[in-house]
Amino acid sequence: MPLRQQEPVVAGMFYQPSAGLHQPLLQAWSAASEAGSQKRNNLFEAACIYGKKSCEEGKKMLKHMAVFAAAVILALAVLGLGVSTKPVSMGGSWQVDTHHSDAQLVTDGTTNYGKTKTDFTLGFGRVNGSLKIDDGDPTKSSIVFRFYPATSMSPPIAEDGKFLSQWLMNLSNHTLVCFHSKTVQRTADGRLQATGDLTLTRVDRNVDATPSEAYSGPVYGPPMVHRVSREATFIFDLPAADAQGQKDAAIRASASTSMYRENFPQLVKAVVSAYWPPVVQDEKCQAQDPTEAYKGAQCTGTFLETHNIPEALGERLGEDYPGPQNYNAIAGNQLTILLHLHLTAKPSAEPAAGGN
Repeated sequence: MPLRQQEPVVAGMFYQPSAGLHQPLLQAWSAASEAGSQKRNNLFEAACIYGKKSCEEGKKMLKHMAVFAAAVILALAVLGLGVSTKPVSMGGSWQVDTHHSDAQLVTDGTTNYGKTKTDFTLGFGRVNGSLKIDDGDPTKSSIVFRFYPATSMSPPIAEDGKFLSQWLMNLSNHTLVCFHSKTVQRTADGRLQATGDLTLTRVDRNVDATPSEAYSGPVYGPPMVHRVSREATFIFDLPAADAQGQKDAAIRASASTSMYRENFPQLVKAVVSAYWPPVVQDEKCQAQDPTEAYKGAQCTGTFLETHNIPEALGERLGEDYPGPQNYNAIAGNQLTILLHLHLTAKPSAEPAAGGN
């Protein structure tokens, strides 16, 4: 008498597609079910050769195997769903923490007397600004930021060119770069792409330093404000979410853009020629008691320095040796702006500073 084929003893719910399972898991489950079914049938037929009692024992064994396999696959599916590689939710308003953010400015050049092309970090600037992100509709988002030389925690000149006269005594205070987004969208890999106006504001003054008998120092002419804008696109890289995909009160993010001199000659020339004082993040100074050995306030912090400039061979051969000339040279044909941002969440009731 032919034996009837034993059906897999698995609850029907495991064969129903679930909205929470990924397609690769369903495919893996289907393949495992088919292979497992064939293997169980072979074991069942082998067990039934030795009689009815062995056949009944085979049935029980198959039931245990099926339940165990189902439990293992279900556990793997749950673990797989718990791992998130999507960017953290940026919905809401964020403020750029000026004390822990910076703009790194990189341009092209040559080393080894023009034989090798390389990139130079011109310096670092401070950054302030805000981001307002709408995850549901990214087109309603807005991103505004500014970077400037690190002589103060806030920009010494305004976007419209207004300034305090005492700020012009320091040449590094003459440059301000601002970005106002017009469109914000998510890329296929989950990053934010912001396109808008990148504006250079610069204040220049003519200087008369003609030596004469009555010379008493340089004479500065009236300030001249230059303001030029071009369209630019920044790509924002966001950190990965945790297992629960929760939004943190503070996160690290980065953004970048690159341009050639012919696309924005005024900005590239201004950034390359400007002086960028060293940036000290999280600077804390403590005044010391005045004594004979008093050397001023003691300060601590994170010092950002440009250390990627190659040294010329033989530069340290002697005290009077001037070293080879023009070993390194800045070309300034392109400019890359790298933003390292520390963002803090703003209360939902507090509107984001700035806008489109």
